[in-house]
Amino acid sequence: MTKKYFFGILIFAFVLMGGVFGILFPASAASILAGVAAAVRGEVKATSGNTAEHSLKSGDKVFMGDQIETGKDGQLQVLLLDQTVFTLGPLSAIKVDEFAYNPSDNSGKVKASIMKGIFRVVSGKVAHKKPENMSVDLPAGTIGFRGTNVAGIIDGQKTMVVLLGPVGVGRIYVTNVVNGEVVGVDINEAGEATIIGGPNVAPLPVFQVSETDLNRIASALSQPTTESGTDTTGKATPGANMNSKTSVDAQSLQDLLSTIDAANQAVQQAAQDKANASAGDQASKRDTPSQSEKVYQIKS
Repeated sequence: MTKKYFFGILIFAFVLMGGVFGILFPASAASILAGVAAAVRGEVKATSGNTAEHSLKSGDKVFMGDQIETGKDGQLQVLLLDQTVFTLGPLSAIKVDEFAYNPSDNSGKVKASIMKGIFRVVSGKVAHKKPENMSVDLPAGTIGFRGTNVAGIIDGQKTMVVLLGPVGVGRIYVTNVVNGEVVGVDINEAGEATIIGGPNVAPLPVFQVSETDLNRIASALSQPTTESGTDTTGKATPGANMNSKTSVDAQSLQDLLSTIDAANQAVQQAAQDKANASAGDQASKRDTPSQSEKVYQIKS
C-alpha cells in the first residue's frame, strides 16, 4: 500500500468520524447567535453555556441558551434576529431556550423562559409567520403569541399577563396545565389581563387593568412615549401619558400585582354572590305557592 493511498484512507476516516461526532454531539447552543443586548442600564449579568457569569453591555451578542438577569437597578432589551424584542425591568431574569430563524422566508422558532420580575415582549417575524412557533414560559404557565406586544409581572409562582396592543391587532393565549390538561384564556383587547396563581391553577377569567396601573407597568419598563399618547412608532399605546422619567421598584410592582389580583378576585366574588342570590330568589319563587295554589290548598 503506497503512502499516498494510506493517507487518503486516513483522511477519509477522519472526515467520516467527524460527521458521526457532529451527529452525536451537535454544536453547542452557545454557538447559535440569537440576537444582541441593547439599552442596558444598571447591573445586568449573563451566563452563556459553561462560561462564568459576566456583565452584559449594550451591543453584546446573545446566544441560544443564555440566561440573563438584571439587578435591582438593571434594565435592558434583548433584540433577537427576527425582530422579537424582550424588555426586562429590575430584578428580572430570562433564558433564550430555543432560537432558529431563516430570513429568506421568516420561518423559525422562538422559545424563552421568563423566571422572575417584570417584562415586555414584542413578537417578531417568526410569530407573524407561524404563531405557534413562538412561546414564552412562565414560572407556571405559558404565553402563546399572535403578533402583538404584552407585559407581565412575576411574583414567585404567580404571574399577571396584560396585553398592551396595539389596539385591534394580535392577541395572546395564556395557558397552564391543570390536572394534566392544558387550559387557557384568549386575550385580544389592549389593557385586558389574566393572572396565573401558580402550578396546576387555571388562568383567571380575563379582566381590564386600569389606566393608572398600566402607566405604572410601562414606567417600570421605561417604555418611551410622547405627549400625544403614541409610542416611538406612532402607534397608540395604553398608559401613554405617563412620565417616562419616573421609576417603579420591583417591590412596588409585586404590591401592584397583589392589589390587582385582590381587586379582580373581589369583583368575581361579588358577581358570583349576585348570581347565587339571583338563583336563590328564583328557587324561592318556585317553592312559594302562587295565589291560585294557596286558594286551592285552603279549599282542599
